[in-house]
Amino acid sequence: MAHLARSIFILWLLTMLPFFGNVLSRSSEISVAIQNLLEDQDDLTVHCKSRDYNIRVQYLKSHEHFLFHSRPNIFGTTLFYCSFAWEDGVCRRFDIYEYDRDKTYTDITWQIFKKGPCRFIENNGHDDNTTRKKAYGYAFFDNICFQWSHNSS
Repeated sequence: MAHLARSIFILWLLTMLPFFGNVLSRSSEISVAIQNLLEDQDDLTVHCKSRDYNIRVQYLKSHEHFLFHSRPNIFGTTLFYCSFAWEDGVCRRFDIYEYDRDKTYTDITWQIFKKGPCRFIENNGHDDNTTRKKAYGYAFFDNICFQWSHNSS
């Protein structure tokens, strides 16, 4: 009986593989860029990771950025979180990619200010006449600025 159940399961699995392949391939790759825009030209140390990936520590001078790519999981639970440190021992934390919040975007640039990170989405399906918004003196197309998740200074 166990052999029959195993055979039926394997047959079902083989029949469903094309469906699972389509589901997995629908998950678009995301690009996340992090740019140092600290107001006093401070250097920024960034360390990002998820449950499955540890992106190495990045050291960014003023206006430098780094980029990482990932593919959200099929369960909609992808989360990348980062710690940010700059002069005077200031350290902040922020969830840089949350599937529920960011799932409609494939290219996200986070601009890091001392007050908090701003999500910058330059070309979010808008035409060329999109009005730019301002945050902390910088221009954005679609932007939302956030509070830091955790202060650990």
